[in-house]
Amino acid sequence: MQTTQINTQPKSTRFFDVTNNVTRATFEYVQHHPNETSAEICASMERMGYKSSSVGSLLAQFAKQGLAERDDRGRYITIVPEYRPLKASKKEVKVVAKPVETPKRKYEKRSEGIAALQPDISETPAPKRFVTLVRTKSPDDILKDMTVFQARELYDYLKKMFGG
Repeated sequence: MQTTQINTQPKSTRFFDVTNNVTRATFEYVQHHPNETSAEICASMERMGYKSSSVGSLLAQFAKQGLAERDDRGRYITIVPEYRPLKASKKEVKVVAKPVETPKRKYEKRSEGIAALQPDISETPAPKRFVTLVRTKSPDDILKDMTVFQARELYDYLKKMFGG
């Protein structure tokens, strides 16, 4: 004859021993004493040896999970005929974005536009002089060495300069 052995060990590890079932006791108290407020229930359960903070939290969970209902005056009644264990709520992970630090420039940022066309700002204002420019490059030669962005900046600058 073959004997079979039944595994009586629990599958999960217990981290602490259960000393009381405050959830079941709170539900049964609300079921036997309907229309009491949270403060009244907590005070009565505290006299029975339960922590009032635990009882208050459980009352909110009962209402949230549909085991009990709270009316507009704060009185609790049970909705379901018998106790059901509370379901664990899913925790939402809040991601806090780290502030992005802008990298330091290796060079000094220049003013907008083409540097050759920018007015030179010196510490002491120099008297205005009339200068005759002798152009050695044609406009096509100038534009040939520029990128499209530089050409657009030159266009905008000349348009502003000549009022177009």
